[in-house]
Amino acid sequence: MSNAKLEQTLVLLKPDALKNSLTGYLLSQLSEFHTGLHFSGTKIVQVSKMLAEQHYAEHFGKVFFPSLLDYIMGCIHYPDEPWKRRVVAIVYQGENAVKKIREIAGPTNPHVARKDKPGCIRALGTIVPIQDAEGKAIGDRIDNLIHASATPEEAEREIKLWFKPDDIPPLMHIYPTAVSDDYY
Repeated sequence: MSNAKLEQTLVLLKPDALKNSLTGYLLSQLSEFHTGLHFSGTKIVQVSKMLAEQHYAEHFGKVFFPSLLDYIMGCIHYPDEPWKRRVVAIVYQGENAVKKIREIAGPTNPHVARKDKPGCIRALGTIVPIQDAEGKAIGDRIDNLIHASATPEEAEREIKLWFKPDDIPPLMHIYPTAVSDDYY
């Protein structure tokens, strides 16, 4: 397979998936047997606030943004166990990687996923009301177990955010990389 046909996508197994012991199940659903895709990088990440903010930058300023950061950083599911606050970050590679993973993940909203695509990964998720200091509902947080890049362009941005070039074997690089003195 030539690199021109290859596509990569980022998958994050989020803290709620780990808390509910769904890691093995999700990996089996995403396996090469089911998808035809293979790993080109994987690691366990304790998500910093800076990484969370960069990953979810498009939601900055929205009412659910702080809760979203706490969610991906693991603070919500492991409030008293900071050593358990982590996600599993995986780069999948192959033809139509973004589309294949998104198909298995299903719709972002778990209610929609259960209705429109029962059996997909996100159908196992939940929606949690967000309340202000007075207990008034001000929005919702979606706990949907998995992140999957939406487009090839988004995948490139996210992979470069979550993985250093040397985290991925050289023969599996499909995006250009450059040395930077910036730290995150």
